[in-house]
Amino acid sequence: MTDLQIPIEDATVTSSEATPNSSTLFVRDVGKIDCAIFDPSQGIMGQSWYVDVWLTGILDENGFVFDFSPLKSLIKQTLASTLDHSLIIPVQSQSVQYSEWESGEKWILKSKARGESKESKWEYFCPKGSVFPVHAVALKTGVIEAEFCRILRHRLPSTVLALAVKLRDEQIATTEASYKYTHGIQGHNGLCQRLFHGHRSRIEVYVGEERRPDLEHYIAREIFKSNVHIASLSQIKSGSAKSGYCGSNDEPITLAYAGTLGQYEATLPANRVFFVASETSVEAIATELANVIKREEKTNDIVKVVAYEGIDKGAVGIA
Repeated sequence: MTDLQIPIEDATVTSSEATPNSSTLFVRDVGKIDCAIFDPSQGIMGQSWYVDVWLTGILDENGFVFDFSPLKSLIKQTLASTLDHSLIIPVQSQSVQYSEWESGEKWILKSKARGESKESKWEYFCPKGSVFPVHAVALKTGVIEAEFCRILRHRLPSTVLALAVKLRDEQIATTEASYKYTHGIQGHNGLCQRLFHGHRSRIEVYVGEERRPDLEHYIAREIFKSNVHIASLSQIKSGSAKSGYCGSNDEPITLAYAGTLGQYEATLPANRVFFVASETSVEAIATELANVIKREEKTNDIVKVVAYEGIDKGAVGIA
């Protein structure tokens, strides 16, 4: 089986392995994934993608390349056990160090943004499976697609001749406010408890009946700096913080908690973390941001924040 390079917008596909008794099947938006990515120039940041898959294969007696229902289930199961809600790390980068930890894995990551004089350090202790390692020095979307394609094709029958996977960003207008964030939900019983998983999200702000794009960009750019980790005060193991604010300096702060999947702990620069009073669900984040706008604007009007958690889902916070 070989990878099939397919322009997703073009349903007319040719393959050197195609036969007269073969066809190409495609499933757009077979799933949406939320994850985190380590970039040595930016640190850890959230990401959300649509997932599109194309298969070329031999037709069976029913004229199918693959039945849609089991194909969708297989892809979603494979995403859940690999990319979704994981921290994706380019393990061949010199900025990455790995070692065993008594309860799982220990990762030491170093980042330095252009123009910054000081290197940032991230330490992550997590249960096995929380990180998705990619054998590359840098993470480009095509590299991640190829790695997932390799895993998925081993779970498909030999009648499938070629496979292509596309991770696709949500289309967000340049005039709209958006940001990337990571978080972990301590009390969640599923993969959301992983301390570093994340999202690429839009935001809407209303003061009274008026939508305020200026305040949307204020949150995304000024408060979150376009890329932030969101933590609750109860997650702090060492260091100090105040809800509704980012840490005030680049001194390290350590977050830790136990989930049903195991123990999580991370140390990162305090000024990369925004703190909420309660859990880090999107509901709590939306409410905290509404309180921030109420505080900053000093308004008696009702403030409503529509905070997205990745693509097509989110919550409304009122203050």
